[in-house]
Amino acid sequence: MGIYLDNSATTRPCEQAVEAMMHAMREDFYNPSALYAPAMVPEKMMKKCREIILQSVHAPSGSRVVFVSGGTEADNLVILGQQKKCRGKRILYSAGEHPAVKEACQAMEGAEALLIPYTRDGLVDLQALESLLDENVALICVMQVNNETGAIQPLKEIGEMKRRLCPQAHFHVDGVQGYLRVAFDMKDTGADSYALSGHKIHAPKGIGALVMAPGVQLHARQVGGGQESAIRSGTENTVGIAGLLAAIEAFPKAHDMQQVKMHLWQGLQELIPGAKVNGPRPDSEQAAPHILNVSLPPVRSETMLHALEGKKIYVGIGSACSSHKQKVSAVLRAMHVEQPLAESALRFSFCPENTIEEMNTVLEAVKSQYSLLSRFQRR
Repeated sequence: MGIYLDNSATTRPCEQAVEAMMHAMREDFYNPSALYAPAMVPEKMMKKCREIILQSVHAPSGSRVVFVSGGTEADNLVILGQQKKCRGKRILYSAGEHPAVKEACQAMEGAEALLIPYTRDGLVDLQALESLLDENVALICVMQVNNETGAIQPLKEIGEMKRRLCPQAHFHVDGVQGYLRVAFDMKDTGADSYALSGHKIHAPKGIGALVMAPGVQLHARQVGGGQESAIRSGTENTVGIAGLLAAIEAFPKAHDMQQVKMHLWQGLQELIPGAKVNGPRPDSEQAAPHILNVSLPPVRSETMLHALEGKKIYVGIGSACSSHKQKVSAVLRAMHVEQPLAESALRFSFCPENTIEEMNTVLEAVKSQYSLLSRFQRR
């Protein structure tokens, strides 16, 4: 497989998840809504998964878990599901939100959607946020960890501002890039809802969850058989849920991702004096252990990505919105990163299986490719 360093895009399902899914397909394939005894097996498994999710995010007593297809659906469900509540009000979302949040907020008819600016380090500008908060704010959306820069957002401070200035507002946290990799406490932050996605934590694609604190009421976006407390009708994806449960249980509580990240960053600094981190300082408390966004000017991101791909090293692009459009990333633009740096940004994202030895191989590859490619500058 080579060296895979694009874990923020997706992760390889762990063996425990694969085995759990195979068992669910072969043995426990029953519809959990059925009345006969074998159907109780997947139903109990789903209950266990809900409980372990609630425990893992320190949800308040009485919180609920709704299983969905992934982070996009979770974000859409909680935002668009509050259309009536938000009509005539303001909704706020941070400058670096995933399109699943940003576009859902902008699609809210009858509500005014406003952007919360970022600082140069990619963190929510708390002073600017405070100036936006009043009793007319109905919804606040801030991600736990930025998917491009790894910036851990100051959720506790945001929650405290919300309680003080607009206590009736709903505080939603997109935890897709943070779940299990960065500690989260719903009670401590005051979050009303939290979204997570299985394929970011070595579970399969197509499964995720929305955690809702007590009292949260949503208008269903999908109707039918009334599954998931009538919030998300449709026969439950028990195979995916089995994989999600196994992946959560298997995710290591202790890992070396921070050390692996720092080893790579220190090596890049030595090899390329002009290398620059986009986001918080990598060794700071505001930096997630599994994401490193680095600009390597003057080599453009796509060029270096494909050069590393030739060495079977797979990384992400931090500066392009898509492979077909030469646009600077909206996140880096919100951070006021200079265009030459934004155009040369790469995202290295790690999983617990990545090693220091792999990083040494990556550094050797970057050294040889940078030496060659930096001679050719686009005019």
